[in-house]
Amino acid sequence: MKNVVVLFVFGAILPFSLGQSRPKVSIKKQFLPVYLGDTIVLTCSGGGSVKWYFDDAFPPEILVIQSGDSVVYKDDSVHLALYVDNDWQNWTCYVYKHQRLYHVIIKDYPETGPLEFMTSSVEKTSEPYIYWCKNKITNTRSSTVVLSVTDLMVKLVPHPDLPELRKDLELECVTHGAPKISSVTFYKGSDTILTQSEVKYTIKNMAKTDEGNYKCEATYMFQASTSNNKFTVKSVPQEVVGIEVTLEAAMSYTSGNPVCTCSKCRSGGKSEFYEIVNGHYKKVNSGYQYHLPQGKYACRVRWDTGASSFSLPLSVSGDPFNPGVIVGVLVFIFIVMGLILIVGYFCWNRRNKQKPEALYQEVALDAVKSDKGEGGYEELKGGKRGERSGEYDTLKGPDADKVTTADVSDTGEQGRYEALKVSQDDSKKNEYETLKGKEGKGAEGGYEALKTSKAEEGAGVYHTQAGEHGVGCEALTLSKTEGK
Repeated sequence: MKNVVVLFVFGAILPFSLGQSRPKVSIKKQFLPVYLGDTIVLTCSGGGSVKWYFDDAFPPEILVIQSGDSVVYKDDSVHLALYVDNDWQNWTCYVYKHQRLYHVIIKDYPETGPLEFMTSSVEKTSEPYIYWCKNKITNTRSSTVVLSVTDLMVKLVPHPDLPELRKDLELECVTHGAPKISSVTFYKGSDTILTQSEVKYTIKNMAKTDEGNYKCEATYMFQASTSNNKFTVKSVPQEVVGIEVTLEAAMSYTSGNPVCTCSKCRSGGKSEFYEIVNGHYKKVNSGYQYHLPQGKYACRVRWDTGASSFSLPLSVSGDPFNPGVIVGVLVFIFIVMGLILIVGYFCWNRRNKQKPEALYQEVALDAVKSDKGEGGYEELKGGKRGERSGEYDTLKGPDADKVTTADVSDTGEQGRYEALKVSQDDSKKNEYETLKGKEGKGAEGGYEALKTSKAEEGAGVYHTQAGEHGVGCEALTLSKTEGK
């Protein structure tokens, strides 16, 4: 006769009886070696009593629930994480379910830890699902994660998953779908412990007398429901068994200097620190020498073949000066200083270079007063060509030296000009014709010719013609030297 026994290892020696004949006990090699706190599967045949011996240390590597609970709703999955320092490719993981052993297929191995994977959807079964991992080269094994399945709306979940004597154990009453809970009652066996509105109950400094079967009962109503119907559901009982720990770690912390000790552990162990989030242990990266932000932490000491228990949880208020932040601030300051120096250099270099004077400068158009009031503008006077006097030169075309007057039409169109021509009549030798508009002499916009006075014709004096309003004439005397 063969029996399958799911064995939870909680003491140094575990006796059990299967009959009077000599039993034969076998174990899957993937479960070996066996550590304190393991859940393993034994196959037994025959009868008699059996004693199982194992080390009092915990597994050196730890497989933990990253998200989810050890009590799982039917058809749900759980996110698991294996915290190993390196060599992830050589690790393989297993699950024992439905009395059979399966490999866990991991598609993507990380470049840095942890090694994470999702479990398959669990089915309702009377036996638990047991997960663990093992190194194919060194034969090092991780701790086990045990999942039990329920199809009820209410479940009781212990935190941590592995209770230890002389440490606090938190029991949480969880309802599926997060309805609005009005009250929760906790039971030990058939005895009522307390009824409260809170969903958590803590067993302080757990002792052997606290061991037993626990369950909870929740009264709730659905938040989206339009009715006021309330439901009351009890969870499946959970067996709570405390582990007697001999290799116990202790943690202390000052700013940037966490310390983990284990007085009974072998020498040469390595300290590891974990943050406790929602009852789950998440390994802390050793960067920045374990400067810890605000939170709750625990530590353990591990060596090649085993590890101590976790220390009692320690609340950390957070470092006032996080070195990561300080390094970032210093890098930012150096970058800003470098930019300031570069900008300053270019400004100094530009300021000390000899600037060529611009050929043209912008000058304001200054308003000047005229006889008709303000609104006139001061004439811009040009200097000699090529000089940089700050004035504007007149802009000349490419044939400026060849043309003295603008090419115009005889019609005197707007925007064009006609040259002044000497009269062909000898009697009007020194008379210049004026430009005339379209309507001839005297038309608007036309000018009358300047005529030489008969009396002073020989002297070369010209008189201007009187205007409409009797404006006087001023003689224009020709230069005698020029004779024109």
